[in-house]
Amino acid sequence: MALIALLSAHETARERLADGRAGPLIGLGGQPLVEFQARAAISAGAERILILTEAATPDLGQLVDRLGAGTGVQAALVQDMITLARSIAPGDQLLLIVENVVIPLGSLASLARSEAPALLAVADAPATSAFERIDAETRWAGALLMTGDAVLGTLDMLGDWDLSLTLLRRAVQDDARRIALSPEQVMDGHLAIVHDAATARLALQARAEQDRLDAMAGTGPIGRLLSPLSRIIVQELVRREVEPGWLHGAALAAAALGLVLAVGGYAILALLAALLASAIDELARQGARITLRSGGMDWRQWLVSAAGLVTLAIIGWRLADARPLALAGAWLPLMLVGLLAWRRARGKPTDIWSGWTAMTVPVALLITLAGFLAGRPEIALALLGLLATIMAALRFVLDENARF
Repeated sequence: MALIALLSAHETARERLADGRAGPLIGLGGQPLVEFQARAAISAGAERILILTEAATPDLGQLVDRLGAGTGVQAALVQDMITLARSIAPGDQLLLIVENVVIPLGSLASLARSEAPALLAVADAPATSAFERIDAETRWAGALLMTGDAVLGTLDMLGDWDLSLTLLRRAVQDDARRIALSPEQVMDGHLAIVHDAATARLALQARAEQDRLDAMAGTGPIGRLLSPLSRIIVQELVRREVEPGWLHGAALAAAALGLVLAVGGYAILALLAALLASAIDELARQGARITLRSGGMDWRQWLVSAAGLVTLAIIGWRLADARPLALAGAWLPLMLVGLLAWRRARGKPTDIWSGWTAMTVPVALLITLAGFLAGRPEIALALLGLLATIMAALRFVLDENARF
């Protein structure tokens, strides 16, 4: 039994140009909206993606290729009901997401975990008038879950009827469980029907704000202080459809520059370059999460963090002047910082203290930079070691289940 997501990319999913011709698929954060829906379904547990379309256009073909390469989940275009019927087994679960709708990830995940039949519903209100009505008090929030057997039975009698609305009626007749969303989620943009670029931007802003709130628990003190600024920058980068991969490349370039400057003895410039690399890397990470392109910490992020630690190690080596005891004093704190950062990246923080007791590579870089600017870099490294030791101890004191 597989969870299959069924999406649509018909002509209504295209913006109209001034002369009435079909334009590109509506974009959401540098990708077609239907691709965003597919990634949302995958995050909810979908094992296969089927996209209904009237024509297998080159842009849809590229979309399917990107999904397969980026997620490892099989995706395919379906142009008729016969092919759709052949793609579904009676024991499968079908997660249908209606065309052009953006759904909160948590609600979609709850639906995917439900027992079929089930659907997302929202109370009837002025803000929800664009959604399909179910009854006098409820409207459909654009997604439902049905068994493959029920879908195949519906396809046999479909004829020329609209598939999504027919499946909705079938689910309602089968007394499907209703997972309620609030009209406030529509007003805030978390649940939205996207008609054009303007509504796509509103939905993207809501997605960015939700991501910021979700990430706050695991953000260190510096991240919390800079959160308002980073939110503005990330939203602008996503709005301008800047690919997270490009930002990762820029972060690697800045990290490499920091290493070169450290070897050359330009400690302050090296630390500034390493901090810039960490900042760009974090912006790329946030942009990838917002657009659902994040697959966890990849090798580029590990390289940026490793380059920051190596930059600090080179600076510590130059300060130690080849004296073994001084070199051990400079490098041992860095080993502890690296261990804490590695352990933190492996597991998601689960308590409010985890963000404030975080010793990350950017924090270490900033402390060292402050020491150089004050003319006492050796004191900064000693302080770094002390703070890393205290935060490691706090981790075990505040979280009795913590382990490396």
